Amino acid sequence: MHKAAQRRIIIPFLMPALALLGIFFLYPLVKTVDLSLNEFSRTGTMRFVGLDQYRLLAGDPDFFGSLKNTFLITLIGSGMLFPPAMAIAWALSQRIHGERFFRFVVFAPVVLSVAVVSLMWKFLYHPTLGLINPALKSMGLGALAKTWLGDPATALAAVTFVSVWHGIGIWIVLLCAGFERLPTDVLQAARIDGAGEWRVFRSIMLPMMRDLLRMLAILWVVQSLQTFAFVYILTGGGPFGSTDTVGTLMYRVAFDRADFGYAAAIGVVLVAVMLAAAKILDKVMKRDDLQY
Repeated sequence: MHKAAQRRIIIPFLMPALALLGIFFLYPLVKTVDLSLNEFSRTGTMRFVGLDQYRLLAGDPDFFGSLKNTFLITLIGSGMLFPPAMAIAWALSQRIHGERFFRFVVFAPVVLSVAVVSLMWKFLYHPTLGLINPALKSMGLGALAKTWLGDPATALAAVTFVSVWHGIGIWIVLLCAGFERLPTDVLQAARIDGAGEWRVFRSIMLPMMRDLLRMLAILWVVQSLQTFAFVYILTGGGPFGSTDTVGTLMYRVAFDRADFGYAAAIGVVLVAVMLAAAKILDKVMKRDDLQY
């Protein structure tokens, strides 16, 4: 079939997706950029200021502090998410007894709303009324008891753990699908040749799942850089700004200070950072010369 004819067939199928992309992504993005070039007063008047908002942003220590916290959530969360998700997915792919029950258990938190999960863990983390510190003390580990959400040294990790706990089921399901797609004849051949399970996992399974792992890593980076709800409900950005993220800063600027232009500039920079981080990660993890 001629290429022009192929394009005429494909374009009608692409139009709905392109229309949705334009309505729900491109138009809001263009509008946000337009807002970021203006200054708003509390009376609702708007004045064009060009790139002044971005110049202010470049010298704003609050923004860079929140950006650092956001990247820390991405880094800490990746360590909390991928090793256990990979281990659980691999175990479930071994057709263990009670597999359906375990799949239900690991996926159950995903169906809970962010508000419910945040309030539940806020209670669990409470230093006196919660369950974590009393449990540690009952096991003779009282020295490990902390004011989890009230200590700048532990608050960020505590919030990140809640976010990972809530969503890890999705990543496990996706990794399980990846394991199930692996060709069994290749795995069996490796085992017959004397390779142990760890060698099969490290040298065969992981390389063959590299494209999936790259996609999941990019999704995690994009998701974690947008962190807002868990931080807002659990700590509100405190204590002392130790959990403040770009999302919570943008919310405060827009709705507490009514500075919508500056908040829009923060949003534009966040989108640029997400796109750049996703592109860099894709380049780093992409290899065309894999040898299986």
